[in-house]
Amino acid sequence: RDSRDQCDDQLSNPTHVLCFYYTIMPLYQLVTASRSDPDRDWFKSKYIALLQCTLTVVTTVVCWAVALYNGHVKVWPIPMISHCGVYPPEKYIFSIGLVCAAALMFMFIWIVETAGKIYSSRTTAWALGFPCSIGLMVLAVCNCEEEPTLHYIGAISYFVGFAVWCLLCSFKELSLEEEEKDVWVFVRKALAVFISIFTFIMLALFLVFKQKWQEGWIPLCEWGAVICSELYVGTFFFDLGDEYFIEQVKVPSHKLRHYNEVEDDLFCVE
Repeated sequence: RDSRDQCDDQLSNPTHVLCFYYTIMPLYQLVTASRSDPDRDWFKSKYIALLQCTLTVVTTVVCWAVALYNGHVKVWPIPMISHCGVYPPEKYIFSIGLVCAAALMFMFIWIVETAGKIYSSRTTAWALGFPCSIGLMVLAVCNCEEEPTLHYIGAISYFVGFAVWCLLCSFKELSLEEEEKDVWVFVRKALAVFISIFTFIMLALFLVFKQKWQEGWIPLCEWGAVICSELYVGTFFFDLGDEYFIEQVKVPSHKLRHYNEVEDDLFCVE
């Protein structure tokens, strides 16, 4: 009752109405223009995360199964993932599958960096996120037997870049409201730790201690890092939900609450 009376008082003064109108309308138009447009909501962002992790896992497992069937690898010692894509026919599956997964990884990095679900910055994306997707593409195209130097450069870029990106995104201060810090935030923190442990132990064994992969520890760490990485990506299928689309960036909910208050005030004046 009091607020309505206050609105009536404002309406009685034309100067107040004009000032309020010209102050609020630009903000209102900006907000409504940035909201979701149903005509363009044709592909949900969460499916990019699902496709990326599914394609990577399926490609890796299928290549291992085909290589095992053809006698190119053995059950023990555990083979390096790269060794499952050396000879035909599995090398074609390996290259095509992981190149597609790398393209989806690039899109995935862009989506989560703009969705407001994690810490994000242009520096983090360009220095760590996008190079790790390019590294995945390089290791997929360059065979570890035919082009070992390029292959291992791509592998290091992928594993180290993604591990550090996960750590930064998971542990740096999140610009989220408390109610938005759901269980997936804490799950990703745990997965980021496991990814980093597997990655840096693998690199230490390979580069510092010069351990042979046949001993089994290096492949075990590699498989562990890949599994945790894809689980990390997969959490966004649930966390992004049905509110995010690849065609547009969603306005964060805590800002929408502020915008709704502005709308109420505007309707009151009208």
